[in-house]
Amino acid sequence: MKLPRTMLVLTLTVLAARLSFAQPEIELRFFDKRIYYTDSEIFLKITISNPSAAPYRFKLAEERMFSLAFEARTPSNRTLDASDTYKRTVASGSPVYYREIALQPGEEYSFVEDLRRYVRMDEAGVYRVRVLFHPELLRPDSRPVYSRDLVVSVRPGAGIPSIAETLSAETGDILRAQRIPPDEVIRRTLEARQKGRWNEFFLYLDLEALLTRAPEKKRVYDKESDDGRRRMLDRYKEELEREIVDNDIVTIPYWFEILETRYSAASGTVRVLEKFQYQQIRLVKEYTYQLQKRDDVWYIVGYSVLNKGTE
Repeated sequence: MKLPRTMLVLTLTVLAARLSFAQPEIELRFFDKRIYYTDSEIFLKITISNPSAAPYRFKLAEERMFSLAFEARTPSNRTLDASDTYKRTVASGSPVYYREIALQPGEEYSFVEDLRRYVRMDEAGVYRVRVLFHPELLRPDSRPVYSRDLVVSVRPGAGIPSIAETLSAETGDILRAQRIPPDEVIRRTLEARQKGRWNEFFLYLDLEALLTRAPEKKRVYDKESDDGRRRMLDRYKEELEREIVDNDIVTIPYWFEILETRYSAASGTVRVLEKFQYQQIRLVKEYTYQLQKRDDVWYIVGYSVLNKGTE
């Protein structure tokens, strides 16, 4: 049976149209599945594949935040906020550099991204995560291609106190690290130590960075599993409270004065003159605290001490 010429042309036209609009498939899975914490990286692998019979072309930005977004939801269907890094990047107005990629039928293209660069995950929980891929870059009128949901379980942070450990001694409210300048971080930390408020003292300490300052401790820490690292951090915190290790940072000054504060976008230093009472002797020391910024919050990652004599 022969098809009429008009119908044959129409059929070929429809077939050609279908072939010209190749649709990709987006797959999201774990890159190196392990135990995740709120302060650890969560690497996910994104795969763009072309299951159609025609080539598929798309643009991929060098800074992939202009090509991707992640959506994470709680069991109650609440959407987590985007990270501060993501917000700053997409709102920067900087030129977007990209390359065009063509996938032939059956081909795929994969890369790895850290979920925490895109989504703010401050609390432990179980989340349903999906990636939104923008083939023509992130624009107000772009239509993303969605992946299926991936279930991600996140435990309380290994280097940041859990909620149960961060209650205010005065009000009983939950303590949260605030977006305050580096010198204010140091002032609050020292005042907390003077008043014996350990929860507030640990609030801005990056225990992982302080523990691994010593090369031998860092070598041991790097070889440990995630659970092993958590145990090391818990033990380090306990030893700080018992004043067994790093006495310079836990010794209580009876007086202090902030001398100088310097900081850039991501790191800073604060110089502080501190006085200590040892029996009948008053020692004077100059501390230089090193801080780093994560999600707009400054954390203490190191310090050095210079003895200035007695008075």
